Amino acid sequence: MEKRQDFMHWWNDLRMEMLKQQESAQVFALLEREVRSLGFDFYAYGVRHSIPFTRPKIDIYGSYPQAWVERYQQQNYAAIDPTILNGLRSTEMVVWSDALFGKSSVLWGEAREWGLRVGATLPIHTPDSALSVLSVARECTAISAVELEEIRLRLRCIIELATMRLGELGHPSSQAEQLELSAREREILQWTADGKSSGEIALILGISVNTVNFHLKVIQKKFGAANKTLAAAYAAVLGLI
Repeated sequence: MEKRQDFMHWWNDLRMEMLKQQESAQVFALLEREVRSLGFDFYAYGVRHSIPFTRPKIDIYGSYPQAWVERYQQQNYAAIDPTILNGLRSTEMVVWSDALFGKSSVLWGEAREWGLRVGATLPIHTPDSALSVLSVARECTAISAVELEEIRLRLRCIIELATMRLGELGHPSSQAEQLELSAREREILQWTADGKSSGEIALILGISVNTVNFHLKVIQKKFGAANKTLAAAYAAVLGLI
């Protein structure tokens, strides 16, 4: 019971402290402090945006060596990083290991050369369908079974509180492109996603084909989509239809 009370006190203190931060840099400084208190030297807060589908935008913040971050992005390592791929299908924390990086050994080898040898990554999914991950790393000392659960619980609290506060402060990492659809545009996109043609949608809604096509062109422009099918796919991923 005492351990649970200590955890709840820590969580409440962190929550209150996070709410006091008025700048994104202060949020990241608080995040780094908490990561260091868990015994890690480095952290990376990453956001994988949901669109475009091919080579989606990746934002990385934190204390990883900048040269390594640049290398990671240049090589598009996010596409093969098992800690990211795990987050696309699960919200469970993963501990880094040779087995985890078995299919991406080059990435694993380079990361270790930069001192990122022991670590863990915890993912969460944000309301705008983006994937946020918090990775922590150190050069040595394996994560013991004793500290594993505490790391898991605290990292989840840290990333959830940080993500929420960054969103409230309007940090770029939390700003999915604000796309607004009118009721008619949403209606037309929904029917488009169901495979209906412009002619069929016109009959269903009691409007002209030209009107349907006009709305579809406007919608495509809003999404920067090459065609109506891609626009409907983007809208679905973003939860707009």
